Amino acid sequence: MQAERLDDGAFLISCRMDSTPDDVQSSLLDINTLLQGEEIAPPPDSIWELVVAEVLNNIVEHAYQDRAGGDILLRLRFGHERLTVEFTDFGLPMPSGMAPDGALANVDVPVEELPEGGFGWFLIRSLSEDLTYCHDGGRNLLTLAISLAPKGPHGTSS
Repeated sequence: MQAERLDDGAFLISCRMDSTPDDVQSSLLDINTLLQGEEIAPPPDSIWELVVAEVLNNIVEHAYQDRAGGDILLRLRFGHERLTVEFTDFGLPMPSGMAPDGALANVDVPVEELPEGGFGWFLIRSLSEDLTYCHDGGRNLLTLAISLAPKGPHGTSS
């Protein structure tokens, strides 16, 4: 894991992890440790980790089909009001060559028929901005941005 302060004041963290849930969790803990005491660290109520974890878990589950031994490269650029994230993996491409649209699963059904999944892309899309995906030469590249601006009293950026 590497971390550096950039000339514009942003804090850049780059890391490589294996395609396992344990390595994803360990990497997120390491990132949080690096952020402790940093002037540019996101506010405690920030949702950045939820979004990043959901994308990483999707890469493990779908791109690598829950098989260890796949590289996941992660770059996080923490700015004063925005986090830009770049995810790179070498697993299977997304279906249709596009990131899912993130439609919310139907929850207006009896409890026993509620879906177990189908919420991840809705969550990713609704909590991030500027999401792009491409598959090129055996590599998947997903980028997105997350607002780190403090929330006002009504849940909006102040």
